[in-house]
Amino acid sequence: MSEEMLVLYGSETGNARELAEYLYRECIFRDISVRLCEMNQISVQELQSHNIALFVCSTTGDGEEPKNMKMFWRQLLSRQLTPQTFSQLYFSVLGLGDSSYAKFNYVAKRLFRRLEGLGGRPLHSLGLSDEQHPEGSDYQSYVWMGDLFEKLGTHLQKQLTRTYRMLPPRYTFTITQTEINDTDKKCEDIKDCNKEEVEKRDCRGDQVVSKDNPWKSVMVGNRRVTSEDHFQDVRLVEFDVSGSGITYKPGDVVWIYPRNSDEDVTEAANLLNLNLDSNLEFTSESDIPAFVPKSLTIRDLLTDYLDIASIPSRLFFEICSNFAKDELEKEKFEEFISLLGREELYSYVSRPRRTILEVLADFHSVRANLDIRYLFDFVPFIRPRGFSIASAQCVNKDRLEICMAVVRFKTIMKKERIGLCSNYLANLPLNCPVKLFVEQGSFKFPTDRPIIMVGPGTGCAPFRSLIQSRVNTQQQLILFFGCRGEHRDYFFKKEWEEISNLQVITAFSRDQDRKIYVQHRIVEYGELIWSALTRGAVFCVAGNSKNMPFQVKDALITVSRVHGKLTQTDAEKYVETLVRNRLYQTETW
Repeated sequence: MSEEMLVLYGSETGNARELAEYLYRECIFRDISVRLCEMNQISVQELQSHNIALFVCSTTGDGEEPKNMKMFWRQLLSRQLTPQTFSQLYFSVLGLGDSSYAKFNYVAKRLFRRLEGLGGRPLHSLGLSDEQHPEGSDYQSYVWMGDLFEKLGTHLQKQLTRTYRMLPPRYTFTITQTEINDTDKKCEDIKDCNKEEVEKRDCRGDQVVSKDNPWKSVMVGNRRVTSEDHFQDVRLVEFDVSGSGITYKPGDVVWIYPRNSDEDVTEAANLLNLNLDSNLEFTSESDIPAFVPKSLTIRDLLTDYLDIASIPSRLFFEICSNFAKDELEKEKFEEFISLLGREELYSYVSRPRRTILEVLADFHSVRANLDIRYLFDFVPFIRPRGFSIASAQCVNKDRLEICMAVVRFKTIMKKERIGLCSNYLANLPLNCPVKLFVEQGSFKFPTDRPIIMVGPGTGCAPFRSLIQSRVNTQQQLILFFGCRGEHRDYFFKKEWEEISNLQVITAFSRDQDRKIYVQHRIVEYGELIWSALTRGAVFCVAGNSKNMPFQVKDALITVSRVHGKLTQTDAEKYVETLVRNRLYQTETW
Protein backbone atom coordinates (compact mmCIF):
# COMPACT_ATOMS: atom_id res chain seq x y z
CA MET A 1 0.00 0.00 0.00
CA SER A 2 1.49 3.33 -1.10
CA GLU A 3 1.98 5.96 1.61
CA GLU A 4 1.71 8.66 -1.07
CA MET A 5 -1.50 10.66 -0.95
CA LEU A 6 -3.19 11.55 -4.24
CA VAL A 7 -4.71 14.90 -5.18
CA LEU A 8 -6.79 14.26 -8.31
CA TYR A 9 -8.70 16.84 -10.34
CA GLY A 10 -11.26 17.06 -13.11
CA SER A 11 -11.21 20.55 -14.58
CA GLU A 12 -12.75 22.06 -17.71
CA THR A 13 -11.79 25.75 -17.55
CA GLY A 14 -8.93 25.54 -15.04
CA ASN A 15 -10.63 26.54 -11.78
CA ALA A 16 -10.65 23.03 -10.31
CA ARG A 17 -7.04 22.54 -11.35
CA GLU A 18 -6.01 25.76 -9.58
CA LEU A 19 -7.69 24.64 -6.37
CA ALA A 20 -6.15 21.19 -6.65
CA GLU A 21 -2.71 22.78 -7.07
CA TYR A 22 -3.35 24.93 -4.00
CA LEU A 23 -4.40 21.83 -2.02
CA TYR A 24 -1.28 20.02 -3.24
CA ARG A 25 0.95 22.87 -2.01
CA GLU A 26 -0.79 22.87 1.37
CA CYS A 27 -0.07 19.14 1.71
CA ILE A 28 3.63 19.75 0.99
CA PHE A 29 3.73 22.51 3.64
CA ARG A 30 2.48 19.89 6.14
CA ASP A 31 5.14 17.35 5.10
CA ILE A 32 2.63 15.00 3.50
CA SER A 33 3.93 12.84 0.66
CA VAL A 34 1.61 13.77 -2.18
CA ARG A 35 1.14 13.51 -5.95
CA LEU A 36 -0.99 15.77 -8.15
CA CYS A 37 -2.54 14.66 -11.45
CA GLU A 38 -5.64 14.62 -13.64
CA MET A 39 -8.17 11.91 -12.86
CA ASN A 40 -7.76 10.44 -16.34
CA GLN A 41 -4.11 9.68 -15.49
CA ILE A 42 -5.15 7.27 -12.72
CA SER A 43 -6.57 3.79 -13.18
CA VAL A 44 -8.82 1.97 -10.73
CA GLN A 45 -6.03 -0.51 -10.12
CA GLU A 46 -3.56 2.25 -9.20
CA LEU A 47 -6.11 3.96 -6.97
CA GLN A 48 -6.56 0.67 -5.10
CA SER A 49 -2.89 0.80 -4.13
CA HIS A 50 -3.32 4.10 -2.27
CA ASN A 51 -4.71 4.74 1.18
CA ILE A 52 -5.81 8.38 0.78
CA ALA A 53 -7.12 10.31 -2.25
CA LEU A 54 -8.51 13.85 -2.43
CA PHE A 55 -10.69 14.74 -5.42
CA VAL A 56 -11.42 18.22 -6.79
CA CYS A 57 -13.88 18.43 -9.69
CA SER A 58 -16.15 20.84 -11.51
CA THR A 59 -19.46 20.27 -13.25
CA THR A 60 -19.74 21.34 -16.89
CA GLY A 61 -22.66 21.80 -19.23
CA ASP A 62 -25.84 20.24 -17.92
CA GLY A 63 -24.33 18.04 -15.21
CA GLU A 64 -21.44 16.57 -17.20
CA GLU A 65 -17.96 15.67 -15.99
CA PRO A 66 -14.88 17.53 -17.37
CA LYS A 67 -13.02 15.93 -20.27
CA ASN A 68 -9.94 15.10 -18.18
CA MET A 69 -12.16 13.08 -15.84
CA LYS A 70 -14.34 11.17 -18.34
CA MET A 71 -12.13 8.07 -18.74
CA PHE A 72 -11.70 7.77 -14.99
CA TRP A 73 -15.44 8.09 -14.45
CA ARG A 74 -16.16 5.40 -17.04
CA GLN A 75 -13.81 3.08 -15.12
CA LEU A 76 -15.70 3.76 -11.90
CA LEU A 77 -18.97 2.78 -13.58
CA SER A 78 -17.67 -0.67 -14.56
CA ARG A 79 -19.97 -3.48 -13.43
CA GLN A 80 -16.91 -5.53 -12.51
CA LEU A 81 -16.29 -3.30 -9.49
CA THR A 82 -17.74 -4.42 -6.15
CA PRO A 83 -18.72 -2.79 -2.84
CA GLN A 84 -15.26 -3.84 -1.58
CA THR A 85 -13.21 -2.38 -4.47
CA PHE A 86 -12.03 0.63 -2.43
CA SER A 87 -12.40 -0.78 1.06
CA GLN A 88 -8.86 0.39 1.84
CA LEU A 89 -9.39 3.94 0.51
CA TYR A 90 -10.09 7.05 2.56
CA PHE A 91 -11.27 9.88 0.36
CA SER A 92 -12.65 13.39 0.27
CA VAL A 93 -14.37 15.31 -2.55
CA LEU A 94 -14.54 19.05 -3.24
CA GLY A 95 -16.91 20.16 -5.99
CA LEU A 96 -16.97 23.46 -7.88
CA GLY A 97 -20.36 24.49 -9.19
CA ASP A 98 -22.97 27.16 -9.72
CA SER A 99 -26.24 26.94 -7.80
CA SER A 100 -28.11 28.73 -10.61
CA TYR A 101 -27.95 25.41 -12.49
CA ALA A 102 -30.49 22.68 -11.75
CA LYS A 103 -27.67 20.13 -11.50
CA PHE A 104 -25.56 22.10 -9.03
CA ASN A 105 -22.29 20.26 -8.33
CA TYR A 106 -23.82 17.16 -9.87
CA VAL A 107 -20.47 15.55 -10.75
CA ALA A 108 -19.03 15.93 -7.23
CA LYS A 109 -22.19 14.48 -5.68
CA ARG A 110 -22.15 11.49 -8.03
CA LEU A 111 -18.43 10.89 -7.47
CA PHE A 112 -18.85 10.99 -3.70
CA ARG A 113 -21.75 8.50 -3.81
CA ARG A 114 -19.95 6.17 -6.23
CA LEU A 115 -16.73 6.04 -4.21
CA GLU A 116 -18.75 5.38 -1.06
CA GLY A 117 -20.74 2.69 -2.88
CA LEU A 118 -17.49 0.96 -3.85
CA GLY A 119 -16.37 0.76 -0.24
CA GLY A 120 -14.44 4.03 0.06
CA ARG A 121 -14.57 5.74 3.46
CA PRO A 122 -15.12 9.52 3.56
CA LEU A 123 -12.47 11.44 5.48
CA HIS A 124 -14.54 14.57 5.45
CA SER A 125 -17.99 15.76 4.37
CA LEU A 126 -18.60 16.55 0.71
CA GLY A 127 -17.44 20.08 -0.12
CA LEU A 128 -19.72 22.08 -2.43
CA SER A 129 -18.28 25.39 -3.62
CA ASP A 130 -20.75 27.81 -5.19
CA GLU A 131 -20.08 30.55 -7.77
CA GLN A 132 -23.10 32.41 -6.39
CA HIS A 133 -21.73 32.67 -2.83
CA PRO A 134 -21.67 36.36 -1.76
CA GLU A 135 -17.99 36.10 -0.76
CA GLY A 136 -16.97 34.21 -3.90
CA SER A 137 -16.60 30.50 -4.58
CA ASP A 138 -13.14 30.38 -3.02
CA TYR A 139 -14.57 31.15 0.41
CA GLN A 140 -16.27 27.77 0.80
CA SER A 141 -13.29 25.94 -0.72
CA TYR A 142 -10.79 27.32 1.76
CA VAL A 143 -13.10 26.72 4.73
CA TRP A 144 -13.48 23.12 3.53
CA MET A 145 -9.69 22.73 3.21
CA GLY A 146 -9.13 24.00 6.75
CA ASP A 147 -11.54 21.40 8.12
CA LEU A 148 -10.02 18.72 5.88
CA PHE A 149 -6.55 19.05 7.38
CA GLU A 150 -8.00 18.70 10.88
CA LYS A 151 -9.64 15.42 9.82
CA LEU A 152 -6.44 14.30 8.06
CA GLY A 153 -4.40 14.92 11.21
CA THR A 154 -6.81 12.80 13.22
CA HIS A 155 -6.70 10.02 10.63
CA LEU A 156 -2.90 10.05 10.37
CA GLN A 157 -2.60 10.39 14.16
CA LYS A 158 -0.16 13.26 13.98
CA GLN A 159 -0.05 17.02 14.24
CA LEU A 160 -0.08 18.50 10.74
CA THR A 161 1.86 21.68 11.41
CA ARG A 162 1.98 24.02 8.44
CA THR A 163 5.53 25.16 7.64
CA TYR A 164 5.55 27.49 4.67
CA ARG A 165 8.51 27.49 2.29
CA MET A 166 9.14 28.64 -1.24
CA LEU A 167 8.67 25.80 -3.69
CA PRO A 168 10.62 25.65 -6.96
CA PRO A 169 9.12 27.72 -9.82
CA ARG A 170 6.49 25.98 -11.92
CA TYR A 171 8.51 26.43 -15.13
CA THR A 172 12.11 27.27 -15.90
CA PHE A 173 13.05 29.61 -18.73
CA THR A 174 15.68 31.99 -20.02
CA ILE A 175 15.23 35.59 -21.17
CA THR A 176 17.61 37.01 -23.77
CA GLN A 177 17.83 40.45 -25.35
CA THR A 178 17.11 40.66 -29.08
CA GLU A 179 18.11 43.18 -31.69
CA ILE A 180 14.89 44.83 -32.92
CA ASN A 181 14.98 48.26 -34.48
CA ASP A 182 11.29 49.08 -34.20
CA THR A 183 10.67 48.99 -30.46
CA ASP A 184 7.04 49.89 -31.00
CA LYS A 185 6.40 46.74 -33.01
CA LYS A 186 3.22 44.94 -32.08
CA CYS A 187 2.91 41.16 -31.87
CA GLU A 188 0.61 41.30 -34.86
CA ASP A 189 0.04 44.80 -36.17
CA ILE A 190 -3.73 44.91 -36.51
CA LYS A 191 -3.55 47.79 -38.98
CA ASP A 192 -1.97 45.49 -41.55
CA CYS A 193 -4.23 42.49 -40.99
CA ASN A 194 -5.78 40.83 -43.98
CA LYS A 195 -7.19 37.40 -44.65
CA GLU A 196 -4.21 36.23 -46.71
CA GLU A 197 -1.75 36.99 -43.89
CA VAL A 198 -3.99 35.28 -41.35
CA GLU A 199 -4.11 32.10 -43.39
CA LYS A 200 -0.31 31.97 -43.45
CA ARG A 201 -0.27 32.05 -39.65
CA ASP A 202 -2.98 29.46 -39.14
CA CYS A 203 -3.13 26.49 -36.79
CA ARG A 204 -0.54 23.76 -36.79
CA GLY A 205 -0.59 21.29 -39.67
CA ASP A 206 -3.59 19.04 -40.08
CA GLN A 207 -4.39 18.89 -36.36
CA VAL A 208 -8.04 19.11 -35.35
CA VAL A 209 -9.05 22.54 -34.08
CA SER A 210 -9.22 22.43 -30.27
CA LYS A 211 -8.40 24.32 -27.10
CA ASP A 212 -4.71 23.49 -27.57
CA ASN A 213 -4.82 24.16 -31.29
CA PRO A 214 -7.24 27.06 -31.88
CA TRP A 215 -8.15 28.28 -35.34
CA LYS A 216 -7.15 31.77 -36.37
CA SER A 217 -10.42 32.96 -37.81
CA VAL A 218 -11.08 36.41 -39.27
CA MET A 219 -13.56 38.81 -37.69
CA VAL A 220 -15.67 40.00 -40.62
CA GLY A 221 -18.61 41.61 -38.82
CA ASN A 222 -19.04 43.70 -35.68
CA ARG A 223 -22.46 45.37 -35.56
CA ARG A 224 -24.07 47.09 -32.60
CA VAL A 225 -27.62 45.76 -32.14
CA THR A 226 -28.74 48.14 -29.39
CA SER A 227 -29.71 51.76 -30.02
CA GLU A 228 -26.92 54.32 -29.72
CA ASP A 229 -28.64 56.00 -26.77
CA HIS A 230 -28.97 52.75 -24.82
CA PHE A 231 -26.55 52.28 -21.92
CA GLN A 232 -25.74 48.68 -22.88
CA ASP A 233 -23.56 48.07 -25.93
CA VAL A 234 -24.45 44.69 -27.45
CA ARG A 235 -22.72 43.45 -30.60
CA LEU A 236 -23.46 40.83 -33.21
CA VAL A 237 -19.93 39.67 -34.04
CA GLU A 238 -19.26 37.51 -37.12
CA PHE A 239 -16.26 35.29 -37.85
CA ASP A 240 -15.08 33.67 -41.05
CA VAL A 241 -14.23 30.02 -40.26
CA SER A 242 -13.77 28.82 -43.85
CA GLY A 243 -11.06 26.18 -44.21
CA SER A 244 -11.09 25.35 -40.49
CA GLY A 245 -13.13 22.17 -40.65
CA ILE A 246 -15.22 23.58 -37.78
CA THR A 247 -18.79 22.29 -37.65
CA TYR A 248 -21.41 23.32 -35.13
CA LYS A 249 -25.08 22.90 -34.33
CA PRO A 250 -27.60 24.95 -32.31
CA GLY A 251 -26.61 25.06 -28.66
CA ASP A 252 -22.85 24.73 -29.26
CA VAL A 253 -20.31 27.09 -27.75
CA VAL A 254 -17.42 28.96 -29.34
CA TRP A 255 -14.41 29.64 -27.13
CA ILE A 256 -12.36 32.74 -27.93
CA TYR A 257 -8.86 33.62 -26.78
CA PRO A 258 -8.75 37.35 -25.94
CA ARG A 259 -5.68 39.59 -26.01
CA ASN A 260 -4.55 42.19 -23.49
CA SER A 261 -4.60 45.86 -24.44
CA ASP A 262 -1.39 47.64 -25.47
CA GLU A 263 -1.83 49.90 -22.43
CA ASP A 264 -1.89 46.97 -19.99
CA VAL A 265 1.02 45.24 -21.75
CA THR A 266 3.19 48.34 -21.43
CA GLU A 267 2.21 48.79 -17.78
CA ALA A 268 2.97 45.13 -17.00
CA ALA A 269 6.40 45.38 -18.61
CA ASN A 270 7.18 48.46 -16.53
CA LEU A 271 5.93 46.95 -13.26
CA LEU A 272 7.79 43.67 -13.84
CA ASN A 273 10.89 45.41 -15.21
CA LEU A 274 10.77 43.47 -18.48
CA ASN A 275 11.92 44.48 -21.95
CA LEU A 276 9.07 43.86 -24.40
CA ASP A 277 11.46 42.94 -27.20
CA SER A 278 13.38 40.35 -25.19
CA ASN A 279 12.88 36.69 -26.01
CA LEU A 280 11.69 34.09 -23.50
CA GLU A 281 12.46 30.42 -24.06
CA PHE A 282 11.14 27.64 -21.84
CA THR A 283 13.80 25.18 -20.66
CA SER A 284 11.44 23.27 -18.37
CA GLU A 285 10.25 19.75 -19.05
CA SER A 286 7.07 20.52 -17.09
CA ASP A 287 3.58 20.42 -18.52
CA ILE A 288 3.57 23.74 -20.37
CA PRO A 289 0.15 24.30 -21.99
CA ALA A 290 0.18 23.11 -25.59
CA PHE A 291 -1.21 26.41 -26.93
CA VAL A 292 1.80 28.35 -25.58
CA PRO A 293 4.87 28.53 -27.88
CA LYS A 294 8.11 27.26 -26.38
CA SER A 295 9.88 30.42 -27.52
CA LEU A 296 8.32 33.88 -27.82
CA THR A 297 8.93 37.55 -27.15
CA ILE A 298 7.94 39.17 -23.87
CA ARG A 299 5.52 41.32 -25.88
CA ASP A 300 3.80 38.22 -27.26
CA LEU A 301 3.74 36.61 -23.83
CA LEU A 302 2.11 39.60 -22.13
CA THR A 303 -0.27 40.28 -25.03
CA ASP A 304 -1.53 36.80 -25.87
CA TYR A 305 -0.81 34.40 -23.03
CA LEU A 306 -0.58 35.87 -19.50
CA ASP A 307 -3.76 37.13 -17.82
CA ILE A 308 -2.14 40.28 -16.45
CA ALA A 309 -5.49 42.08 -15.99
CA SER A 310 -7.14 39.26 -14.04
CA ILE A 311 -8.26 39.31 -10.40
CA PRO A 312 -5.38 37.92 -8.30
CA SER A 313 -5.92 34.66 -6.44
CA ARG A 314 -4.99 33.83 -2.89
CA LEU A 315 -1.96 31.98 -4.28
CA PHE A 316 -0.77 35.24 -5.87
CA PHE A 317 -0.64 36.89 -2.44
CA GLU A 318 1.03 33.87 -0.86
CA ILE A 319 3.86 33.83 -3.40
CA CYS A 320 4.30 37.59 -3.55
CA SER A 321 4.42 37.89 0.25
CA ASN A 322 7.91 36.39 0.02
CA PHE A 323 9.13 39.42 -1.93
CA ALA A 324 7.75 42.12 0.39
CA LYS A 325 10.67 43.83 2.10
CA ASP A 326 8.60 46.61 3.64
CA GLU A 327 7.27 45.36 6.99
CA LEU A 328 3.84 46.95 6.58
CA GLU A 329 3.42 45.46 3.11
CA LYS A 330 4.54 42.03 4.29
CA GLU A 331 2.14 42.20 7.22
CA LYS A 332 -0.73 43.13 4.89
CA PHE A 333 0.00 40.25 2.49
CA GLU A 334 0.21 37.76 5.34
CA GLU A 335 -3.14 39.02 6.63
CA PHE A 336 -4.68 38.49 3.19
CA ILE A 337 -3.63 34.83 3.05
CA SER A 338 -4.70 33.98 6.61
CA LEU A 339 -8.10 32.43 7.31
CA LEU A 340 -8.97 35.42 9.49
CA GLY A 341 -8.12 37.75 6.60
CA ARG A 342 -10.64 36.33 4.14
CA GLU A 343 -13.05 39.24 4.45
CA GLU A 344 -10.20 41.76 4.16
CA LEU A 345 -8.93 40.05 1.00
CA TYR A 346 -12.45 39.96 -0.48
CA SER A 347 -12.93 43.67 0.24
CA TYR A 348 -9.57 44.61 -1.27
CA VAL A 349 -9.66 42.38 -4.37
CA SER A 350 -12.95 40.69 -5.28
CA ARG A 351 -15.48 43.37 -4.39
CA PRO A 352 -13.78 46.23 -6.32
CA ARG A 353 -12.44 43.80 -8.99
CA ARG A 354 -8.87 44.98 -8.46
CA THR A 355 -6.42 43.49 -10.99
CA ILE A 356 -2.95 41.98 -10.66
CA LEU A 357 -1.44 45.11 -12.21
CA GLU A 358 -3.23 47.36 -9.73
CA VAL A 359 -2.10 45.26 -6.77
CA LEU A 360 1.53 45.40 -7.94
CA ALA A 361 1.20 49.17 -8.36
CA ASP A 362 -0.09 49.44 -4.77
CA PHE A 363 2.80 47.51 -3.17
CA HIS A 364 6.13 49.05 -4.08
CA SER A 365 8.47 46.71 -2.20
CA VAL A 366 6.74 43.64 -3.63
CA ARG A 367 7.18 44.64 -7.25
CA ALA A 368 10.69 46.01 -6.63
CA ASN A 369 11.86 42.65 -5.30
CA LEU A 370 9.85 40.22 -7.42
CA ASP A 371 11.77 37.15 -8.53
CA ILE A 372 10.84 36.90 -12.20
CA ARG A 373 11.49 33.14 -12.10
CA TYR A 374 8.08 32.85 -10.39
CA LEU A 375 6.26 34.79 -13.12
CA PHE A 376 4.15 31.80 -14.16
CA ASP A 377 3.31 30.97 -10.55
CA PHE A 378 1.67 34.27 -9.67
CA VAL A 379 0.27 35.29 -13.09
CA PRO A 380 -2.10 32.73 -14.70
CA PHE A 381 -2.43 32.00 -18.39
CA ILE A 382 -5.30 33.63 -20.26
CA ARG A 383 -8.27 31.30 -20.47
CA PRO A 384 -10.58 31.26 -23.47
CA ARG A 385 -14.03 32.81 -22.99
CA GLY A 386 -17.13 30.90 -24.04
CA PHE A 387 -20.05 32.31 -26.05
CA SER A 388 -23.21 30.56 -27.19
CA ILE A 389 -23.18 30.50 -30.98
CA ALA A 390 -25.95 32.76 -32.34
CA SER A 391 -26.03 31.55 -35.95
CA ALA A 392 -26.93 28.35 -37.81
CA GLN A 393 -24.33 26.74 -40.06
CA CYS A 394 -27.03 25.68 -42.50
CA VAL A 395 -27.47 29.40 -43.32
CA ASN A 396 -23.77 29.92 -44.09
CA LYS A 397 -21.30 27.09 -43.49
CA ASP A 398 -18.31 29.46 -43.40
CA ARG A 399 -19.69 31.94 -40.87
CA LEU A 400 -20.16 31.88 -37.11
CA GLU A 401 -21.85 34.63 -35.07
CA ILE A 402 -22.07 35.53 -31.39
CA CYS A 403 -24.32 38.02 -29.58
CA MET A 404 -22.06 39.72 -27.04
CA ALA A 405 -22.64 42.38 -24.37
CA VAL A 406 -19.60 44.66 -24.01
CA VAL A 407 -18.80 44.49 -20.30
CA ARG A 408 -18.03 47.82 -18.65
CA PHE A 409 -18.94 48.82 -15.10
CA LYS A 410 -17.87 50.98 -12.19
CA THR A 411 -16.67 49.97 -8.74
CA ILE A 412 -14.91 52.02 -6.07
CA MET A 413 -11.86 51.95 -8.33
CA LYS A 414 -11.16 55.12 -10.27
CA LYS A 415 -10.67 53.26 -13.54
CA GLU A 416 -13.70 51.63 -15.20
CA ARG A 417 -13.78 47.82 -14.99
CA ILE A 418 -13.98 46.04 -18.34
CA GLY A 419 -14.47 42.52 -19.60
CA LEU A 420 -11.24 41.42 -21.28
CA CYS A 421 -12.73 39.46 -24.18
CA SER A 422 -15.78 41.62 -24.95
CA ASN A 423 -13.72 44.81 -25.07
CA TYR A 424 -10.98 43.12 -27.10
CA LEU A 425 -13.55 42.15 -29.75
CA ALA A 426 -15.48 45.44 -29.56
CA ASN A 427 -12.32 47.45 -30.28
CA LEU A 428 -10.83 45.12 -32.89
CA PRO A 429 -10.91 46.36 -36.51
CA LEU A 430 -12.53 44.14 -39.12
CA ASN A 431 -10.47 41.52 -40.96
CA CYS A 432 -8.20 40.88 -37.98
CA PRO A 433 -7.39 37.40 -36.65
CA VAL A 434 -9.18 35.92 -33.65
CA LYS A 435 -8.19 32.57 -32.16
CA LEU A 436 -11.15 30.29 -31.43
CA PHE A 437 -12.43 26.74 -31.22
CA VAL A 438 -15.88 25.19 -30.87
CA GLU A 439 -17.21 22.68 -28.36
CA GLN A 440 -20.53 20.94 -27.91
CA GLY A 441 -22.93 22.84 -25.68
CA SER A 442 -25.29 21.46 -23.06
CA PHE A 443 -28.55 22.11 -24.96
CA LYS A 444 -30.10 19.18 -26.80
CA PHE A 445 -32.82 20.40 -29.16
CA PRO A 446 -35.22 17.73 -30.51
CA THR A 447 -36.88 18.03 -33.93
CA ASP A 448 -40.12 16.17 -33.19
CA ARG A 449 -41.72 18.20 -30.38
CA PRO A 450 -42.42 21.83 -29.43
CA ILE A 451 -39.60 23.88 -27.91
CA ILE A 452 -40.25 26.63 -25.37
CA MET A 453 -37.30 29.02 -25.09
CA VAL A 454 -36.67 31.63 -22.39
CA GLY A 455 -33.81 33.93 -23.37
CA PRO A 456 -33.73 37.47 -22.00
CA GLY A 457 -30.97 39.75 -23.33
CA THR A 458 -28.02 37.91 -24.85
CA GLY A 459 -29.56 34.72 -23.50
CA CYS A 460 -31.41 34.57 -26.83
CA ALA A 461 -28.13 33.69 -28.64
CA PRO A 462 -28.43 29.86 -28.68
CA PHE A 463 -32.12 30.19 -29.55
CA ARG A 464 -31.39 32.42 -32.54
CA SER A 465 -29.16 29.60 -33.81
CA LEU A 466 -31.97 27.10 -33.28
CA ILE A 467 -34.61 29.34 -34.88
CA GLN A 468 -32.45 29.88 -37.99
CA SER A 469 -32.05 26.11 -38.36
CA ARG A 470 -35.81 25.41 -38.07
CA VAL A 471 -37.20 28.32 -40.11
CA ASN A 472 -40.71 27.69 -41.48
CA THR A 473 -40.78 24.02 -40.49
CA GLN A 474 -43.72 22.27 -38.82
CA GLN A 475 -42.03 22.44 -35.41
CA GLN A 476 -43.71 24.79 -32.90
CA LEU A 477 -41.20 27.29 -31.46
CA ILE A 478 -42.14 29.62 -28.60
CA LEU A 479 -39.64 32.24 -27.48
CA PHE A 480 -39.94 34.39 -24.36
CA PHE A 481 -37.58 37.30 -24.96
CA GLY A 482 -36.96 40.00 -22.37
CA CYS A 483 -35.15 43.32 -22.62
CA ARG A 484 -35.53 46.92 -21.40
CA GLY A 485 -37.35 48.44 -24.33
CA GLU A 486 -38.77 47.56 -27.73
CA HIS A 487 -36.82 50.33 -29.45
CA ARG A 488 -33.63 50.03 -27.40
CA ASP A 489 -32.51 46.41 -27.16
CA TYR A 490 -34.94 44.16 -29.03
CA PHE A 491 -32.03 42.79 -31.06
CA PHE A 492 -33.68 40.67 -33.75
CA LYS A 493 -37.25 41.97 -33.96
CA LYS A 494 -37.50 42.24 -37.78
CA GLU A 495 -35.75 38.92 -38.31
CA TRP A 496 -38.11 37.02 -36.03
CA GLU A 497 -41.31 38.66 -37.29
CA GLU A 498 -40.87 36.91 -40.65
CA ILE A 499 -40.77 33.34 -39.27
CA SER A 500 -44.11 31.54 -39.49
CA ASN A 501 -43.56 28.75 -36.94
CA LEU A 502 -42.11 31.08 -34.28
CA GLN A 503 -44.17 32.82 -31.63
CA VAL A 504 -42.21 35.54 -29.80
CA ILE A 505 -43.63 36.71 -26.47
CA THR A 506 -41.83 39.84 -25.30
CA ALA A 507 -41.25 41.34 -21.86
CA PHE A 508 -40.10 44.97 -22.03
CA SER A 509 -39.19 45.87 -18.46
CA ARG A 510 -38.96 49.67 -18.89
CA ASP A 511 -41.62 50.50 -21.50
CA GLN A 512 -44.34 50.97 -18.87
CA ASP A 513 -44.62 51.98 -15.22
CA ARG A 514 -44.74 48.40 -13.96
CA LYS A 515 -41.64 46.33 -14.65
CA ILE A 516 -42.45 43.23 -16.68
CA TYR A 517 -39.99 40.35 -16.91
CA VAL A 518 -40.03 36.99 -18.70
CA GLN A 519 -41.24 35.17 -15.57
CA HIS A 520 -44.37 37.35 -15.56
CA ARG A 521 -45.08 36.50 -19.20
CA ILE A 522 -44.62 32.78 -18.48
CA VAL A 523 -47.39 32.91 -15.88
CA GLU A 524 -49.53 35.08 -18.17
CA TYR A 525 -49.17 32.59 -21.06
CA GLY A 526 -49.50 29.57 -18.79
CA GLU A 527 -52.23 27.89 -20.82
CA LEU A 528 -50.07 28.01 -23.98
CA ILE A 529 -47.08 26.58 -22.08
CA TRP A 530 -49.08 23.81 -20.41
CA SER A 531 -50.61 22.78 -23.73
CA ALA A 532 -47.11 22.49 -25.25
CA LEU A 533 -45.79 20.56 -22.23
CA THR A 534 -48.61 18.03 -22.48
CA ARG A 535 -47.40 17.38 -26.04
CA GLY A 536 -43.86 16.67 -24.85
CA ALA A 537 -42.33 20.15 -25.23
CA VAL A 538 -38.79 20.87 -24.11
CA PHE A 539 -38.41 23.95 -21.89
CA CYS A 540 -35.03 25.73 -22.29
CA VAL A 541 -33.62 28.67 -20.31
CA ALA A 542 -30.51 30.73 -21.15
CA GLY A 543 -29.07 33.99 -19.84
CA ASN A 544 -27.90 35.72 -16.67
CA SER A 545 -27.37 33.31 -13.77
CA LYS A 546 -28.25 35.56 -10.82
CA ASN A 547 -32.01 35.59 -10.18
CA MET A 548 -33.62 34.92 -13.54
CA PRO A 549 -33.25 31.09 -13.64
CA PHE A 550 -34.81 30.66 -10.20
CA GLN A 551 -37.66 33.05 -11.00
CA VAL A 552 -38.39 31.30 -14.30
CA LYS A 553 -38.45 27.92 -12.58
CA ASP A 554 -40.84 29.24 -9.94
CA ALA A 555 -43.06 30.65 -12.71
CA LEU A 556 -43.15 27.24 -14.42
CA ILE A 557 -44.15 25.63 -11.12
CA THR A 558 -46.99 28.15 -10.90
CA VAL A 559 -48.08 27.29 -14.45
CA SER A 560 -48.03 23.58 -13.59
CA ARG A 561 -50.08 24.17 -10.44
CA VAL A 562 -52.69 26.42 -12.05
CA HIS A 563 -53.14 24.83 -15.48
CA GLY A 564 -52.19 21.28 -14.54
CA LYS A 565 -54.51 21.37 -11.50
CA LEU A 566 -51.65 20.16 -9.26
CA THR A 567 -50.88 20.86 -5.65
CA GLN A 568 -47.81 22.99 -4.92
CA THR A 569 -45.87 19.89 -3.90
CA ASP A 570 -46.92 17.92 -6.99
CA ALA A 571 -46.14 20.91 -9.25
CA GLU A 572 -42.62 21.09 -7.81
CA LYS A 573 -42.18 17.34 -8.33
CA TYR A 574 -43.46 17.67 -11.89
CA VAL A 575 -40.85 20.32 -12.78
CA GLU A 576 -38.11 18.25 -11.14
CA THR A 577 -39.22 15.33 -13.32
CA LEU A 578 -38.84 17.56 -16.38
CA VAL A 579 -35.28 18.36 -15.22
CA ARG A 580 -34.39 14.69 -14.72
CA ASN A 581 -35.74 13.77 -18.15
CA ARG A 582 -33.90 16.68 -19.82
CA LEU A 583 -37.18 18.28 -20.78
CA TYR A 584 -36.08 21.31 -18.74
CA GLN A 585 -32.60 22.50 -19.74
CA THR A 586 -30.55 25.51 -18.67
CA GLU A 587 -27.44 27.32 -19.89
CA THR A 588 -26.65 30.33 -17.71
CA TRP A 589 -23.60 32.48 -17.09
